[in-house]
Amino acid sequence: MKTYDAFPEPIGSYTVGRTQMDFEYTASDHSKRELTAFVYYPSDSNEGKSTSTYMFPEVYDMLNEQPLISAYLEGKGFFSIDIKTQCYDDLALSGKEKRYPVLFYVCGGGGSPEWGTVLCTDMASIGYVVVSIGHPNSTMYKRKDGRLFNVSEDFSDAIMALSEDPGMQALAGKMEMRPDDETAAQMCRNVLTLPIIARVTEYSELQAEDVRTVADYLYKLDAGEQNSIFEGRLLFDIGLGIIGHSYGGLTTAMVCRDDDRFACGIGLDSGAFGLLGSDLKTPFLLLFREPNYNMNAIIGANNSMETYYFSVDRVAHLDYCDIVFTSVNEELRGERDAMEMRNLVTDYTKNFFDHYILQKAASVESLAYDGVDLIKKTSNK
Repeated sequence: MKTYDAFPEPIGSYTVGRTQMDFEYTASDHSKRELTAFVYYPSDSNEGKSTSTYMFPEVYDMLNEQPLISAYLEGKGFFSIDIKTQCYDDLALSGKEKRYPVLFYVCGGGGSPEWGTVLCTDMASIGYVVVSIGHPNSTMYKRKDGRLFNVSEDFSDAIMALSEDPGMQALAGKMEMRPDDETAAQMCRNVLTLPIIARVTEYSELQAEDVRTVADYLYKLDAGEQNSIFEGRLLFDIGLGIIGHSYGGLTTAMVCRDDDRFACGIGLDSGAFGLLGSDLKTPFLLLFREPNYNMNAIIGANNSMETYYFSVDRVAHLDYCDIVFTSVNEELRGERDAMEMRNLVTDYTKNFFDHYILQKAASVESLAYDGVDLIKKTSNK
């Protein structure tokens, strides 16, 4: 298979800076949450610096300690971290605009906040500030203070229990590749009422709380409560945007549902766990492979704002993150060229956020990619 020694050049004209921040807070379940976040942002010069390291080697090493990963791969290669990024650590914020809009990125369960580097860099290169968080228990990361956090056994057990649940297995066997709307919505309801779903949802709810906490902090940075390059430079007028892959897509939807500061969201090959009966009250886009419409149809059925469903053929689940470029295992990849897949995800993301956050005329419905079909656009207003 084709391998890459560098991520693609960003789509925009800005040089991309990246900085890391650590956070601590007490969550609603009284647990102490110790997070980290990588913030990608527009800059005017790389200041002669070398590009940022992609992932810390010690974080990559933790991957083999995860029960789910080791059980699935069992000695096989997964992905490489020996790749050149297109961002630079701790640059000055660009002076070209007074303020810059803000997005959040949520990686998939078991992943790392760096797994969205290509998309985050692309969006920062066109003028967005993008925040990618390392979430305790459900992701792996190294904090700025040097401490390592891996996926917990409880989270791994919950995901494994879902995959082995007899009810889930029975429903999965009945999922149609392109169901009609009513059939998909009913299948989704059947999945969401399985008892095992509550256990899986618990971690996503905490991730959503992490996002809201970091959003609080950004508002404080903008207000000048701490010294920061972002003081007075963040654009909150229309609202924040958020995008999540896989398990991170659940978090994305929950944040849109529960926090009025978020104007819109995107789920990449994600489901609807924890969202039964939920009105997201924000425009939402789902980009996925079949038969995933069976897993997320309830979102559009309940949402009072626009919900876009785009089905993408010839892709694998991990093609929606950096593994499209870093994979060393053909089993993890779909059939689409890596650059085509990157362009597809970035185009839909850019057009969606440009329209709903920057209020530009950009439209996701105007995009044309072979094998990408708009199943449905709904609004229950």
